Amino acid sequence: AAAAAAMALADLYTQYNRVWIPDAEEVWQSAEITANYRPGDHILHLQLEDSTELDYPVDPSALPPLRNPDILVGENDLTALSYLHEPAVLHNLRVRFVESRLIYTYSGIILVAMNPYKELPIYGDAIIHAYSGQNMGDMDPHIFAVAEEAYKQMAR
Repeated sequence: AAAAAAMALADLYTQYNRVWIPDAEEVWQSAEITANYRPGDHILHLQLEDSTELDYPVDPSALPPLRNPDILVGENDLTALSYLHEPAVLHNLRVRFVESRLIYTYSGIILVAMNPYKELPIYGDAIIHAYSGQNMGDMDPHIFAVAEEAYKQMAR
């Protein structure tokens, strides 16, 4: 059964799919597969985002993590990602925080908060009222959504 699962996983390493490879500066770097991987191969043919071609050595039992499809980039709940691993989590948090300026992200019922090291206008009365009475997943991730959910659970 384990061998069949490994074969099925290897089938995902096809041309145009993307993977994450370790990087000394960025921690993880995205790369596109340029030739289908075949079980037993020890090289994965990749193209980095700067168009550099790379023959990346791989251990067939430890292929690099697959990258999520672009449609999931910036997802507000990490559990909605197709692939949930370190580079996927870090990339998603980076997109939400750096590009979209969103400090909160869910991971199921857990709220991940990035400290922006500055005051943000996301805690006023209008925001409190917006989250009041709402279900946790109905609005963007926020500490007020978690507080509202906790209050509703205690009131039961």
